[in-house]
Amino acid sequence: MKKVLLAFLAVVFLVPAAFAVPALQLYIPGGTYNHSSETWITNRSSFEIWVIASNLDRNNPIYNVTLTAALGQNTSPVSGALTISPLSGTGHTYAANEYLYGNPPATGNSSGNMPNHGIFPTNYVEYLAAGQTSNNFVNTYNMVDGGGPTHGNIFKFNVTSAYRYVHFDAYGYLKSADGKFIKAPFSKDAESSTAVPEPASMLLFGLGLAGAGIVRRFKK
Repeated sequence: MKKVLLAFLAVVFLVPAAFAVPALQLYIPGGTYNHSSETWITNRSSFEIWVIASNLDRNNPIYNVTLTAALGQNTSPVSGALTISPLSGTGHTYAANEYLYGNPPATGNSSGNMPNHGIFPTNYVEYLAAGQTSNNFVNTYNMVDGGGPTHGNIFKFNVTSAYRYVHFDAYGYLKSADGKFIKAPFSKDAESSTAVPEPASMLLFGLGLAGAGIVRRFKK
């Protein structure tokens, strides 16, 4: 009888945790979920990424939902190497001087910034997905295990990157008395990891080819 009771308690407490829908999560359609790093990964230089905000409480919507894109810690920003475009709207191609260094969010908050989790501090940019989630809800699910549904908003973006590696996070705030800061849990991160050389490497390669051409002409 005791074993049956323990099994029942395990189902009651473990199943909801496994199928919970996070308040914020990221998802890459066609990407692969890496259970070891707990991250959605794509090896494409152009791809779609979703910021999914689930309003678990209709009277307490998430606001200032923001997508962040961070470079590797040894990578310098290059103008024109990253473009983030909402599926419906005008995108933005980032100049090198638009990147910030440190841990998002740029404005800071009473609950602290993004934890390092092996990514920060580094150069990053931010894209505001929505000042406030709307009441025009759609069904939202846990994109890892299919848990749900609940209701919320999905913000979809096209990303084009010339970097070898870009890491994505999301954060937002809850409309409560203390303006609670929330972030996408680590298990819902996303990354673009490609075999494309970094823009700076491509520049050096091009200069090398140009130099080789000058030397060849000089020898002739």
